[in-house]
Amino acid sequence: MSGVIGNDSVRAIGTRTTDFAHVKSNANLPAEDPVFWIPRLLTKANSIWLRVTYPFNGCGHRVSIHYSCEIRRSYAHKIRMGDFVTLHRDVWLHVPIIPDGSEPAIVIGRGSRVGRRSVITAINQICIGEDVLMAPGVFLTDHNHDYSDVNEPIVEQGLTSGGRIIIERNCWLGYCSMIIATKNDVIIGRNSVIGAHSIVSQSCPPYSVVAGNPAKVVKRFGRISENLLRP
Repeated sequence: MSGVIGNDSVRAIGTRTTDFAHVKSNANLPAEDPVFWIPRLLTKANSIWLRVTYPFNGCGHRVSIHYSCEIRRSYAHKIRMGDFVTLHRDVWLHVPIIPDGSEPAIVIGRGSRVGRRSVITAINQICIGEDVLMAPGVFLTDHNHDYSDVNEPIVEQGLTSGGRIIIERNCWLGYCSMIIATKNDVIIGRNSVIGAHSIVSQSCPPYSVVAGNPAKVVKRFGRISENLLRP
């Protein structure tokens, strides 16, 4: 655990003392390679192009969509993104079966960030709240491939009906974690943390730390207290 030493700008990490005021100063760092501006410009151009030409259910201000992301125009009307949403490299938003009605199948709330190579695939609804942080490689799905008929190839058996996924605000989904709602709705309570490589198929209450396969609540933390408490 790190503790404050002296003032807020200095912390002890293990046996080391780090001056964060010094770390924040980058005046002496070398200038960034100008080549890095190329993908930034391509991402900016792609974000503007998609916003103007794709019939999204909603697309907020200053949405950033990396030029390598895959979003099809045919189901863009089932996707809604709030202000300041960021989709990093190689993100795939997928709606394999267009659901009836006017409600979006994928909702990404204001300020949320979807990590590179993450996949969100929905036939019912996946709703990501505000300020959700997703690490690289996260997988969210509200359905599954049907495999009940042993005489038919799985690829020809279609999809299960599944449920819905609701991720409440200010959650953190760790590296390569999975949230799967193949039978029932799965609700991740606000301010929860999903551990890396965890596979979540059940709901969890707010302020939870969830880890494992199958994932379980391993810790709870209070809204006011900073101490982690065992459930």
